[in-house]
Amino acid sequence: VKMDGCGAIYPAIASIFIAQYFQIDLTLTQYVLIGLTAVLGSLGTAGVPGTSIVMLTLTLSTAGLPLEGIGYIVAIDRIIDMMRTATNVTGQMLVPVLVAREENILNEDVYDGRVAWLPGDPDAESVDGVRAAGI
Repeated sequence: VKMDGCGAIYPAIASIFIAQYFQIDLTLTQYVLIGLTAVLGSLGTAGVPGTSIVMLTLTLSTAGLPLEGIGYIVAIDRIIDMMRTATNVTGQMLVPVLVAREENILNEDVYDGRVAWLPGDPDAESVDGVRAAGI
């Protein structure tokens, strides 16, 4: 879940690149289909190598674009894969912090590095004063 780099951003950008490479003018409907497929794809993409190519195939098929364009993308996929991984990891780290801050359970002192927190600290407590489970 939440594989934004592999399931959403990459297939959408690569699909538009392939359309431009083959000099295909995309319609508004095709842009909507690319966006919708990308959003739904980010929810169902597995975190294993090669799934982004499968998502790109699905996105191209949905938008009616030529699958031959995948051959151009595969040649540089290893380099692009590093950026997709960074995007996925950043998203996986950012969302919990935003949710914790919104729910007022983020310890700002520990987060900002002003106070050290060590796992297994017997004096560790949660924000509401209740001892954390397993500590």
